[in-house]
Amino acid sequence: MNTKYKLHHFGIATKSIERCAAIYSKLGFEKSETVVEPSQKVKICFLTNEVGTTLELVEPIGDDSPVTRFVKQSGTTPYHSCYEVDDIYEAIDELEDLNFRVMFEPVESEAMDKGLICYLFSVEIGLFELYQKAV
Repeated sequence: MNTKYKLHHFGIATKSIERCAAIYSKLGFEKSETVVEPSQKVKICFLTNEVGTTLELVEPIGDDSPVTRFVKQSGTTPYHSCYEVDDIYEAIDELEDLNFRVMFEPVESEAMDKGLICYLFSVEIGLFELYQKAV
C-alpha cells in the first residue's frame, strides 16, 4: 500500500454543538465557526487545542440526517475517525481491498474548505472518513 493516512480528527455526534463546545472550551479547546454541511444534513465545527488535537462536533439537521440515529441511540458520542490522504480515490481502492464498504462517493465539503470527503465502513474498524485537501 502506498497511501499515507494522516489522522485529521475524531468526529463526535452531538445534539447540541453549542452545549458540547462550551464544555470542551473549559478543557482548553478553541471552537471554529459552525458551518452547515448540506450533503450530510448536519452542522459542523472543529475544536483544537494547543497540542494539535482536533475534534469535529457534528449536529444533525432534521430526522433524515445520517447522524440522527447516533445521537438518538447514544447521546453525544464519538462515531468516526478521519484521515487526510493525498489521493482519495487511491485510498478508496486500497480500503476496498481490505473489505471496507464505500458509504458514498467523494463529495466536496463546505466545512473542510471545499476538499473532498467520503465515508467508508469496516466491521473491524467502524466508520472511517477520508479527506483530500482542495487543490
